[in-house]
Amino acid sequence: MKITQLLALPFVLLLLVGCGGKVKENSKYNYITADETAKLMRADASKLVIVDIQEKPDFTEEHLKGALATYAYPVKTDAEKARLAELLPQIKPDQKVVIVCPRGGGGADRAYDFYLEKGVKKDNLFTLKGGQYEWPRDKIKDVLEK
Repeated sequence: MKITQLLALPFVLLLLVGCGGKVKENSKYNYITADETAKLMRADASKLVIVDIQEKPDFTEEHLKGALATYAYPVKTDAEKARLAELLPQIKPDQKVVIVCPRGGGGADRAYDFYLEKGVKKDNLFTLKGGQYEWPRDKIKDVLEK
């Protein structure tokens, strides 16, 4: 039994470290920091569409002011993509679109790809770096809603 436990330990540790690690950025996507997002929100929120794909409990707990809840995470099913599609008529060509995901990883990438395919200009499309989980709550509070 002990040998089995010893052999399993490295795999468990790898899994725990992998799940808690930072999301690696992909050069295919545009990213925006929490600081940059907050500045845009304060300057003129009408020039910004915040698409929040967090699941309902996470969105309810905390989200950015004015964020549009889609509950589309993880953006894998047709139903989840349909929730993103519902926002297309609200996105104007000159607005920046910021996708908020729990961690800014795979779900955000799929939402980004979806909007790109639907004609949103890449220059106006961004993923919030680190997602909602890494928002610096102690530093930037004025643009959060709970």
